[in-house]
Amino acid sequence: MHLLVTDLSGVERAKTVWCKNEVDASLLTVGWIPSNALITCFGDLAPSKKPEVGDVNLVPVKEQSVFLKLPEQSNETGFSVCTIKNLDQTPWACCLRGQLECASKRLDKEFGLKLRIGLEQEFYLLDSSRESLNAYSLVSFFEEEEFLDTLARSLEATGIGLKSLHAENGVAQYELTFAPEEPLKACDQLVLAKSISRLCAVKMKRRITFSPLVSEEKVGSGLHVHFSICDRKGTNINADANHQISKQAGAFLSGILKHLNALIAFTSPSLISGMRYQPPRWTAYFNNFALQDRKAAIRQTCLGDGPEPFHFEFRTADAAASPYLVLSALIHAGCNGIEEELTPPQSHLTNDLLNELPDGISRLPLNLQESLDALVNDTGLIRCFPNELIENYLDNKKFEQKIAQHFEPEELFQRYSQCY
Repeated sequence: MHLLVTDLSGVERAKTVWCKNEVDASLLTVGWIPSNALITCFGDLAPSKKPEVGDVNLVPVKEQSVFLKLPEQSNETGFSVCTIKNLDQTPWACCLRGQLECASKRLDKEFGLKLRIGLEQEFYLLDSSRESLNAYSLVSFFEEEEFLDTLARSLEATGIGLKSLHAENGVAQYELTFAPEEPLKACDQLVLAKSISRLCAVKMKRRITFSPLVSEEKVGSGLHVHFSICDRKGTNINADANHQISKQAGAFLSGILKHLNALIAFTSPSLISGMRYQPPRWTAYFNNFALQDRKAAIRQTCLGDGPEPFHFEFRTADAAASPYLVLSALIHAGCNGIEEELTPPQSHLTNDLLNELPDGISRLPLNLQESLDALVNDTGLIRCFPNELIENYLDNKKFEQKIAQHFEPEELFQRYSQCY
């Protein structure tokens, strides 16, 4: 059984134990080292005064434990998502799953609201023989059908709410999409799905990566966050009686846009992430909201299941971020917007903004340092997180930058592809 966490670097890490079944796994408590929060995506530990001191525990979440057996695999493999707790059973400040739980409780307690989340994660098969672009084609799927079928069946066997698995825009690029869930479960299922994807790839001798970019030329891979704002009964409140964005939903969106430059330090936090937010790529360039615009930071879309007239998509996240941290920051920013009674955002198509920027619209950070600077200066967002988490996060990212400065551009992409 692999006891899973995603850390400040966005990497899935685990301790592995032997147990007979899920019941045994749910009774486990395994030690973890607090200084692990300083492990960068490259595997190096950021400097600290006493990294060897301290103890916390990995505690499995019973409802998020799965077992599966791949074809030609003799034994089952188990995964369990974990929380991280102090020795007195209180949540550890750097447990990102715990931070999402806190953010969700704030949204409920202060405003009587909750989110419904549908995640989409793009990835590449790096060892594909394909060299030319064949976007969204059946051929692209058929060429990798053995792997994709094994992956889909594995996810289905574990009860993960896989909605689709299809060819994407890039060469040998694909996308996993998941059925809408409450935030914690949505993130748990993504972490399990990525871990199972890596298991399938290793056992089938394939090379998979969720990295934001695999080269400067190829299409990037994003983590797309589809969301609806609901009341405590689960009723969608995205729209008012006139089918316009409701007051609370609009304030939530405006809060995200207000904090977006700082948010990106959490949601797109690698040295290569900022390269995705450059024309002509189909990603955001500005902190704008727009109707049906896939180059907007938040787009309103009428696509999707259910009776709701529309929902929203946050398009400035990638797999270099922990999904728990992405949603925690998103929720806190939205809560701040409701608290400040911000007005709903106006729709600004990205193409129009290339010529002139209206008041309140600005360019997104172009690199990691710009987004970290924005985070440090955004006291309204930072106050939503424990000091210990913020300090460790900044130390982690600064050391990541220091390591990466020695890489040539091609090696930088290769290293990130290995990390994610």
